Amino acid sequence: MINLIRSVFQQNLRGLSVSSSNTTLPSSRKTRSLAGTIRQSDGSTIKTSEEDCCICMDKCTIPKRLGCGHIFCKECIDTQFKYKATCPACGAVFGRLYGDQPPGTMTIYTQSASLPGYPDDGTIEIRYNIPAGKQQENHPTPGAYYEAINRPGFLPDNEKGRLVCKLLNVAFSRKQIFTIGRSRTTGKDGVVTWNDIHHKTRREGGPPRFGYPDPSYLDRVTEELQVKGVTEDTLDDPDEYKEYTRVIKY
Repeated sequence: MINLIRSVFQQNLRGLSVSSSNTTLPSSRKTRSLAGTIRQSDGSTIKTSEEDCCICMDKCTIPKRLGCGHIFCKECIDTQFKYKATCPACGAVFGRLYGDQPPGTMTIYTQSASLPGYPDDGTIEIRYNIPAGKQQENHPTPGAYYEAINRPGFLPDNEKGRLVCKLLNVAFSRKQIFTIGRSRTTGKDGVVTWNDIHHKTRREGGPPRFGYPDPSYLDRVTEELQVKGVTEDTLDDPDEYKEYTRVIKY
């Protein structure tokens, strides 16, 4: 039963890769993980004790503690981190999380025209281009073809907008901006689609038309990037934001 649970868990994590690090505890030290109830996809629940690993739902073997404090079986958490470096208990991200975005380019421009809600600032325009290609092993239907896409994004050219632009460049380098799946607009499967990092694809029209004004947008997208492990504290590799540096000089 335990091996079956682990097998299903590993299958659900395919399509993500990561570089990460965490801490192993001596096996003699008493461990604490998640005590309580785990809800399964079918709605049923399983009781867990304080010493249970919430991945295999058995007693922890060779306990391993993450930086967030949660503890798991070393084998279980090492397997998870091969695909997704997040704590199964609280979602904390460890290391760099890489997605399955197909190859493409991100180009950044600046303009003097302002966006609604930011009359004193210029505009940063982003252009994403993903050429047509064939799905790989980490995609839903390996070997199937997907169509090319071109998508815009608009940000105010101010301090917060420039930071968001820089973070988006890092997310693009880590293959997190797009994925291959079902389009929420057309319902079509096997297409290149946004990967839960929202963009303003129009200058105007407000939130209903994915445009401005939208006073809380920059804060919201910053939080979405943080969920994927892209924060100001992780901007330590200039190669991840070379397009930003090419255009934004300050």
